Amino acid sequence: MKQNRSARMLRLYPIMGVLMYLLLGVIWILFSDKLILIIADNSEQLIRYQTYKGLFYIGLTGLLAWLLLRQHQRLTESLQASEQAFSQTFDHAAAGIAHTNASGQLLRVNQHFARMLGYSPSEMLDMSFQQITHPEDLDHDQHQFNQLLQDTITSYTLEKRYFNKAGHTIWVKMAVAKAPDTGDAPPYFIAVVQDISAQKLAEQQLLESELRFRTLLDNAPQISVQGYDEFGTTIYWNRASELIYGYSEEEAIGRSLLELIIPEEAHSEVRQAMTYMAEHAKPIPAEELTLKRKDGSLISVFSNHAVVKLPDKPPQIFCIDIDLTERKRQAKELAFLAEFDPLTQLPNRQHFSNRLTSAVKLAKRNQQFLAVMILDLDHFKDINDSFGHQTGDSLLLQVTERLNLCCRETDTLARLGGDEFVFLVEQLGQPEDAARVADKILQQLHAPFTLGQQTDVNVAASIGICIYPIHADSAEALLQGADAALYRAKADGRNTYSFYSDSLTMQARARLVLEQRLRNAMKQNHLTCYYQPQLDINSGRIIGAEVLLRWLDPTDGVISPDTFIPLAEASGLIHPIGHFVLQQACRQGQAWQLAGLDNINLAINVSAQQFNKGDLQQKITGILQETGFDPGCLELEVTENALMGDEDVVIKTMTALRAQGIKLAIDDFGTGYSSLAYLKRLPLDVLKIDKRFIENLPSAEDDQSIAKAIIDLAHNLRFKVLAEGVETAEQLAFLRQQHCDYYQGYYFSRPVPAAEFAELLKKQRGPASSATD
Repeated sequence: MKQNRSARMLRLYPIMGVLMYLLLGVIWILFSDKLILIIADNSEQLIRYQTYKGLFYIGLTGLLAWLLLRQHQRLTESLQASEQAFSQTFDHAAAGIAHTNASGQLLRVNQHFARMLGYSPSEMLDMSFQQITHPEDLDHDQHQFNQLLQDTITSYTLEKRYFNKAGHTIWVKMAVAKAPDTGDAPPYFIAVVQDISAQKLAEQQLLESELRFRTLLDNAPQISVQGYDEFGTTIYWNRASELIYGYSEEEAIGRSLLELIIPEEAHSEVRQAMTYMAEHAKPIPAEELTLKRKDGSLISVFSNHAVVKLPDKPPQIFCIDIDLTERKRQAKELAFLAEFDPLTQLPNRQHFSNRLTSAVKLAKRNQQFLAVMILDLDHFKDINDSFGHQTGDSLLLQVTERLNLCCRETDTLARLGGDEFVFLVEQLGQPEDAARVADKILQQLHAPFTLGQQTDVNVAASIGICIYPIHADSAEALLQGADAALYRAKADGRNTYSFYSDSLTMQARARLVLEQRLRNAMKQNHLTCYYQPQLDINSGRIIGAEVLLRWLDPTDGVISPDTFIPLAEASGLIHPIGHFVLQQACRQGQAWQLAGLDNINLAINVSAQQFNKGDLQQKITGILQETGFDPGCLELEVTENALMGDEDVVIKTMTALRAQGIKLAIDDFGTGYSSLAYLKRLPLDVLKIDKRFIENLPSAEDDQSIAKAIIDLAHNLRFKVLAEGVETAEQLAFLRQQHCDYYQGYYFSRPVPAAEFAELLKKQRGPASSATD
């Protein structure tokens, strides 16, 4: 205002000076001479007064001019100081300032505003506020500006976004007002702009944080969060609270905590706790509580608390409840699993060991006998492999039912694992009474078991018996003794029982030692492959070889496969051993082919465990690729029992192997349980007659009939036939007469190392072998 008044005064000063000068001049001219004539007495005075008049006029006008100029100077200096202060305020203000005309064109911008947007002030003078405003904010800004232009409003404030020179968005808070009217000058508008990008970012982060927090609270299915005021009225209820307690948010908000989830008997205690937290703004210690649901059922939760006390506001109490239902169920299940078998619900090994320890103490105090009997189902693995584990589990449940029938109230039946069960027979009158219990168990298992809809199977068992205090006097020793006796029962032909003796313990320890030696033999390359020739009966030429594993021990020499192969199958070592045999045989076969020897088939035995594991084809494919051996020269021999699994899976596996060119043979045919209907579906190449049907030929008529029937059957199914264990010329002659295709046995050659077998191949480059004679 002061600056405007000074500017107006400066504009009026020239006019005021002229008017004052004219006024004084007119007055002086009209009245000065008359005044001089009045006071002058003579002409000399008149001349002197005229001179004084002129000098006085000059002095008076000079004084007037000096006064006017001095005032003008003061006003000018004041105006300049005001303008300088305005300029400094405009240029150095801590906020952006811009002047625009009625169309939005920028007339002036200060340094702060230009720096805020990344421009220089001169660059911005070619812009309008519409150009730098975010499109989404422009309509609202323009509408407010138009109202200001039409004098509908005197100012407005808003938050909006600008684009800076780099194209990035900047949030600002802007206050716009119209400059006072200055007459004929066009109106302009003043905008004061403040950068609030950091504030907006903080707000956004706060919103995102709150959203994440609320999302976590609302989507944690087992963490209930409820909020209450100081009187216990519900003010917050998350999604988990709905799931855990059964009340929807709409049902819970505004209702009392006591009414919703607190059992009546706990009302007083909870009321006191709420009062304490509200008055002291401190939470009570976390604890496990039993609360109630909408349907009246009780639920266990672990409850924690938090008190939020904001300035000048009453406290808010939040309860964080974790549903313990699933945790308690799992704990109960784990506690059960720690002591009981989940399939049969029988006590497990741990439970039985504890029970046996207590029983031994009681028997010692009462000077009584007790028996520990370990039972193992005979050939249960064949059933598992043939019908699947689900069917095997069903059989175990049926066995459990029958075994329970053999138990007295004082006896304990437990499952040790797999197909092993154990009995604790207490208050035994005489040690021999354990045999009667064992007989009763075997008789109970004698009747067939039903698997599936129409499949009946007979299951036998072997039982090992250890008597306290005759055989052992501790729980651990009793279990070891019964286990050793079990192996004796199996060795005696199975489906029987055996009592413990010291020799059985020595045998069990020998098995463990042998297993470790076998592991060491694998590491030290003491296992090697021997090859037994397979010959064409008519030509006498070697057409293949069966690959047989030999253990060449530095101390004991050659260890029979009948000794270590069952051990390998029982311990799981059969898988790495089987892989070793396949790999070594394929490498040797490829070496013979590269040496120019005749291409022959290499027949390799595959155990039931290998065949049913599911990755046989992939492993064989890898070995063939690694060695380069021709798959058409590889023959896999499997027993009938190995093919008794899921028919569709077996056929799929065999078909995939055949598709690679690999030949397939059934080993020891006639000793298994395969049906002819199943056999004809299998993609086989060779049937091998077990040597038990060959060794008594041609004298045994039964074996003659069996051998002839197998040969005819195989040929009718378009299979080749190979006879195993041919040791005499008479056996060979009979087989030739029955049109058997191939044979192998000691009559031609024992299994020999690779080098000796290569020599046999080299010899047959000449005339046919005399073994055909």
